[in-house]
Amino acid sequence: MGKRIIMSVAVVIVVVSSILGWGVFNQTVWAANSVSNTQVSTSPTLEDTFISSQSPSTNYSKSQYLVTGNHNTFGTTCSFLKFQLPNIPKNAIISSAKISLYQYYNTTNQVTIDIRPINSPWNAATLTWNNKPLVGSSVSNQTVQKPGWYEFYITNLVKSWYNGSENNGVVVQFRDETNATKIFYSNDHLTYEELKPKLTITYSIPEEAPKEYRAYWVDMFHDGAKSPAQVDQLIKDVKRSNANTIFLQIRRRGDAFYSNSIEPKTEDPYLQSGYDPLKDLIQKAHAANPKIQVHAWFAMMPIWNKTTPPKDPNHIFNAHGMTQPSEANWLSKTYTGSYVSGSDYVIDPGHPDAVNYTRDVIKHVARNYDVDGVHMDLVRYMGEDWGYNDISVQRYNRAYDKTGLPQPSDPTWKQWRRDQVSNMVRKIYTAVQTVNPSITVSAATIAWGDGPKTVDDWNQSSTMNSAFQDWKSWLEEGSIDLAVPMNYFREYDANQKSYYEHWIEWQKNNQGKRMTLSGVGVYLNSIQDSVAQIRKAQETSLTGNKLGGISIYSYAVTNKDNASNSEFYQSLSSASAHSQNPVFPSYVSVSELPWKTAPTKGHLSATSNAIDHQLVEVSGPEVRKVYTDGSGDFQLLDLTPGSYNVKIHNKSYNVTIEAGKVSTIILN
Repeated sequence: MGKRIIMSVAVVIVVVSSILGWGVFNQTVWAANSVSNTQVSTSPTLEDTFISSQSPSTNYSKSQYLVTGNHNTFGTTCSFLKFQLPNIPKNAIISSAKISLYQYYNTTNQVTIDIRPINSPWNAATLTWNNKPLVGSSVSNQTVQKPGWYEFYITNLVKSWYNGSENNGVVVQFRDETNATKIFYSNDHLTYEELKPKLTITYSIPEEAPKEYRAYWVDMFHDGAKSPAQVDQLIKDVKRSNANTIFLQIRRRGDAFYSNSIEPKTEDPYLQSGYDPLKDLIQKAHAANPKIQVHAWFAMMPIWNKTTPPKDPNHIFNAHGMTQPSEANWLSKTYTGSYVSGSDYVIDPGHPDAVNYTRDVIKHVARNYDVDGVHMDLVRYMGEDWGYNDISVQRYNRAYDKTGLPQPSDPTWKQWRRDQVSNMVRKIYTAVQTVNPSITVSAATIAWGDGPKTVDDWNQSSTMNSAFQDWKSWLEEGSIDLAVPMNYFREYDANQKSYYEHWIEWQKNNQGKRMTLSGVGVYLNSIQDSVAQIRKAQETSLTGNKLGGISIYSYAVTNKDNASNSEFYQSLSSASAHSQNPVFPSYVSVSELPWKTAPTKGHLSATSNAIDHQLVEVSGPEVRKVYTDGSGDFQLLDLTPGSYNVKIHNKSYNVTIEAGKVSTIILN
């Protein structure tokens, strides 16, 4: 992407004797192959004069002419000009700058005239041969003969003036000063306004490269952030690739890769003893120029993946695993009673205590670390057969007046499980926003199989019917700020290539109230194919929509071909054998989130002593209905600010919603 020139402005400045300031004689704007011209008034931004060796103490600043060369009366002459530069945008790119002089003297001799920068201050009203300033080497030259316009390009000199060098103007001087005179009209000519000296500056206004997230997932199953040296290298690699965001995994399986935690520190022997990667990375990433964002990445449901239990008795697996009685057992299980998904043991979002505990883990980080965001991973069920935690099934049966175990394919049971995941996400979002509304809440979401083209396709997808992760509704209601679908597909496989393209097209067009990034599985692809996938994600959809950026999985494994990671990082920002057009050619800031920077909506988070699945009616500037969760709590997002009445069990409560804030209320 990088900077693309969308507007080129040619400003032709004509200097005349008037009382106005810098004027634009001719402004030409090119946009979408169309040209428009505008003429405005000119102004006296030039001082000029010439000097004479025969009359070394005489000032000629009121002369109508600029004399240059050898003259019978004046001897050796040269002319001095100094233009007051116009104000142009700081990000303007000057493509050319030229001085135009009209030579009127009807002579036939041919001479070379140089333009030389003047190295010290001078004043046209007092300048003489005796006090002439020092000048530099020629920066432009032109062969001058008969009457007419002559142009001298001084582009680099003008650029240097805009970059801070002192503007002392230029001298017009013969290369061989024994040659006979050429005479130009000066700024003081009384007749020919249109033939006075001009400075023409052509510049372009670059469009600022579109902002986008450029993130790396930095997992803790590999090295990458387990020592200060690794974090230093991580910062260098992020900067080298012109990325701007790091999703740092700090919770792998119910453990903490950070020091200030309500969970036990990880047993990972490769984490440097006493080291806090999160704290160190935040300090170094925020001190980088430009700043790099750090989002704390949590594995949500999996809490253990070994055959031996954790050493710490307080670890969630020991305290709330399958050895505990039903009420205290937070683990999910299958319809047939299995607790293991691959090698993972996972909590069940249908157990209220498991949800509240996970919320508190994340909220604690938001309160105690200067994170830019929190990132939820594996916030889902493990498959259609999962979700049979005893408490969750009991809650479901009470809510719908059923008994026994629901069938995995039962539509109502499926929707129940989707609701439990969505409730967990919503609860975490409002908790984090209560601590700090500026923290971005995101989720790594499921994109399995072929991408949907219609809402019906979405409703039939594995995302909805196996993971029970309705992240489309999270974007629509505002319970996350960013969705980061894991679009992990092999570009070299024709079917997977089309799956990827279908998914990103869907994602671009279905971002609800929030924003979506494309998670690119570079570990499955060659560097060339990964660059191609990133470029596709950056493109506009057929209906004109764009994603908010890219997240790369992973920092540790960047390609399938065993090419070095450094080769991958460099290929993102520089031309290489993998791509002549890098996808991150220059640094850009992260995408703006207007609902956070200029909020117009507020949120409601309520705690009550109501029982599970009780109807709550909320009325005011908007009317909403919601059910309490297993803790008697409920949350409503993106409410229009104003006064609301909350009704539950025929009791009414009043609450005020403010833009950009979470209003909390306790209902007894």
